[in-house]
Amino acid sequence: MSAFDDDVRNDIASIFQDAGFLADYQITGGAVLLDKLMVLERNWEPYSDDQQLAGRINTISVMVADVPSSKQGDTIQVPGKTWIVEEIIEDDGHVRRLWVT
Repeated sequence: MSAFDDDVRNDIASIFQDAGFLADYQITGGAVLLDKLMVLERNWEPYSDDQQLAGRINTISVMVADVPSSKQGDTIQVPGKTWIVEEIIEDDGHVRRLWVT
């Protein structure tokens, strides 16, 4: 791993603290991971394989160190709101972006 990767990994928690919120992550059929930092992005624009705009979706990013795995059907909960994980959009080994509904 490069020095740049090390710097990014060390700064991720700070970025999430500045931009994120605490939520509980429920693994389908498994444990509840309490009070994990997450970042919600509304109206994120995914592109299809042929680079056409596929629409606008809501995503939640989680730190891989806090949420080691994700799959469709997992839930993310805060008081008064629950999101359902539909798909993993990106995972660079440090941060995982999830399409949520």
